Amino acid sequence: MTTQSLLHNLGAADISDRPFAHIAATQVLAPDRYDALQAGFPSPEKIAGGSVPAMENAALRLSSKAVLGDATITPDWRAFFDYHTSASFWSDIVKVFGDRLRAAHPGLEQRVGKPLQDFTVGRRGEKSPADIRLECQFVINTPLQHASSVKTPHVDKRETLFAGLFYMRSADDATPGGDLDLYEWKRAPRFLRYRMILPRDVAPVGSIPYVANSFAGFVNSPAAVHGVSPRLPTGHVRRYVNLVAEVPFHLFRTPLISLPAAIASWKDLRQIGWRKYG
Repeated sequence: MTTQSLLHNLGAADISDRPFAHIAATQVLAPDRYDALQAGFPSPEKIAGGSVPAMENAALRLSSKAVLGDATITPDWRAFFDYHTSASFWSDIVKVFGDRLRAAHPGLEQRVGKPLQDFTVGRRGEKSPADIRLECQFVINTPLQHASSVKTPHVDKRETLFAGLFYMRSADDATPGGDLDLYEWKRAPRFLRYRMILPRDVAPVGSIPYVANSFAGFVNSPAAVHGVSPRLPTGHVRRYVNLVAEVPFHLFRTPLISLPAAIASWKDLRQIGWRKYG
């Protein structure tokens, strides 16, 4: 079966710019292609590398480097991972998001010394030089007995230029929550540990539902504040594929919150689990 790009049927006209440049699309793969991938999604134990830890709502990942070298992963999935960490997929990203990437990071092409479409591409974990590195990961969020969010408002790492989520929700999972929430700043941006954001500093704008065979992709920047809505207690795992395009340097500054403000917000920080954003 020929691999189909997650961006194959999308274009710049599909991008929404509020609160930041993003795409939300449903039924992104043909049903037969999605069904084949759904049937071969690795077990939680496979992704965990053994028994699934008892920690509630933990994020467990299996990288492209591990997937592509593992013959027990289905050929359909290995082809999917191979394509979505390739120069061809980077070309797809530039075709759809190129203007928004330049708008969010106007000095990027000058810093690298070439247009986006000419960036050399490598996979995360490879040693060969590359202007941009792509990653594709299986991800699960473990079951939980108490309602919680796996990620409260934050931005992705400062090296991340583009990020995407391909949802693989199980057909029998009716657990409320797990949607991708989008936010806008209510004040000048300020951060703790370079990524984390106090919920009172931002306002919710909308959300992208956690729905099978749907895709959310966005340009990362200080404006790209997002989080995951709390899931209610469930024995189901939250399943998706994570896609990342990153450069070997920091793309933007994330001004740190002042020490007095951090101390004043200590109770809030404990409630939202600040340690997992290091």
